[in-house]
Order: sequence, then C-alpha cells, then structure tokens
Amino acid sequence: MPLLCVSFSLKKENRSMDNNSRNDLSPILARLSIIALYIVLGTGLTAIAAGYLVIQSGLSQQAENILLRNILFVAALIDLASIQYVKRLLLGKLRSLEDSASITFAMLLRPTLIIAAICAAISIYGFAAVIFGSSLDVLLLFVAVSLIGYQLFRIRDRDFKG
Repeated sequence: MPLLCVSFSLKKENRSMDNNSRNDLSPILARLSIIALYIVLGTGLTAIAAGYLVIQSGLSQQAENILLRNILFVAALIDLASIQYVKRLLLGKLRSLEDSASITFAMLLRPTLIIAAICAAISIYGFAAVIFGSSLDVLLLFVAVSLIGYQLFRIRDRDFKG
C-alpha cells in the first residue's frame, strides 16, 4: 500500500510540472469538453431511445429508403468536414491574442457549443433515417460518427499554439 501512495504522489508532481509549463487552458478546456460531451451524448442517447420507440411502434416506413439514408450520411460527412473550417473561423480571433492566459471560459464556450451542436446534428440525421425505414444499426452508426467526430474536432491546447 505505501508503494501505491508513492507512485500516486510522483504522478501528481509530474502533473503539476506539466501544468506549469503549459498554458492554463487545460482546466477550461476540460470543463468545456465535459459540457459538450453531455450535449453530444445526450442527443445520441435520445435519438437511440426515440428511434427504438419508432421501430417498435411501427411508425417508420416499411421499405428502407436507401437513397435518403445515403444522402443523410453524405450530409453527416459534410458536417464533419465543415467543423474544421468553423473551428478555424471561430478561434481565429483568440489565436491572435498575445497571452493565452487571457482566454476565458466565456470566450471558448460559444465555439465549443457550436462544434457540439454540429456533431449532435449527425445523431438527428440517424433518427431521420430510422423514420424513413432504416434499421437501428444505421442509427447507431450515425451516433458513433457524431461521438467520434466530436473527439476529433474538439478544441485542444494545440489549437492555440503557433
């Protein structure tokens, strides 16, 4: 047991050294990521529950509309591609600040919410595909793409470095 305490204290010291050498954006970005993950995950879980209810109640179309499913999937990929442009556009003014310590939670909240909303829309595309006859597997694919998309395009410390 004492060995465990020593290793924990060493990790804590290394973490404090890393935080001193980096900007103080890490705690802000961690809080923002949690908020955005609640939004994306909540939307995805709601879409799964609603899609399951639609399938079980028989409200969806009987024949799957493959063309519409593919159009929604292309729209989801376009959304993912547009996130990088939107992110660059929204963070452009913040990158020009000389001191990144002056960046606040409120300054990063709007870009984070916009990125989360774009990613959450992909889950809604999956729900629309279920309404038009797709299976629950297709909805799960859309939800997975939205979660992976958020993890790929979320705001990070490296977005503010040179």
